[in-house]
Amino acid sequence: MSANLVGDVTMRYADLRPQSPADAAPVLLLHGFGTNFGMNWQAAGWPQALGAEGLRVIGPDLRGHGASEKPTDDGSYLPERFVSDLLALLDELDIARVDVVGYSMGSRLAWELALTRPERVRRLVLGGFGPVNAFEDADLSAPGEGTTPFDHVYRTVSALPGNDPAALAACARGQAGRPFRADPPVRVPTLLVAGAKDAIAAGAGELAATVEGAHVEVPGRDHLNAVSSRVFKQAVIDFLTS
Repeated sequence: MSANLVGDVTMRYADLRPQSPADAAPVLLLHGFGTNFGMNWQAAGWPQALGAEGLRVIGPDLRGHGASEKPTDDGSYLPERFVSDLLALLDELDIARVDVVGYSMGSRLAWELALTRPERVRRLVLGGFGPVNAFEDADLSAPGEGTTPFDHVYRTVSALPGNDPAALAACARGQAGRPFRADPPVRVPTLLVAGAKDAIAAGAGELAATVEGAHVEVPGRDHLNAVSSRVFKQAVIDFLTS
């Protein structure tokens, strides 16, 4: 089932409900920058893998992405605005607690949700994420015009069908307005998973140690292809169902 959540920004989401075990927490999947639920998660087989375990999947298109509304002001993309969207979604669906699986930017927002509202998060998975500054050396007044890793990402995703370059630029500036910090740490059970060749997730092992969490490295994978790995999926399933 797909539906719209209407707030200050309309958010499109999927709610996929297999016959879940009575005590199983739903899984909230948060996609990366410039992608959406279908591109990041469905195309990589995640709903099928989680559904085979009887797990309910909640998959929003985050504001500025996919079929959700795309404002172009920077303030709409502060991390706390995304968290407000996610809490409204959980309330709309009458879900008290979820397991949260993020990828890249989605991991940054998953951390923010777990940090500020830990009572709503049972377990946390941070994929393709580390403590490095994703926007380091990038000129966010002209994203895509430089040579930094973020400029390369921006050029790639802003050209994808359905994306709004102005909204993505505002999203980057809004995110950069609240730089990630590992202190204070999250206090929920946490797993970090990243490709062995993922420079964007550099330091994932150290971040896992900071939060007393687990860390899985996916051999041979980078930031673009780690999310489709069987190793990644199995590590997450084992963590959520143990």
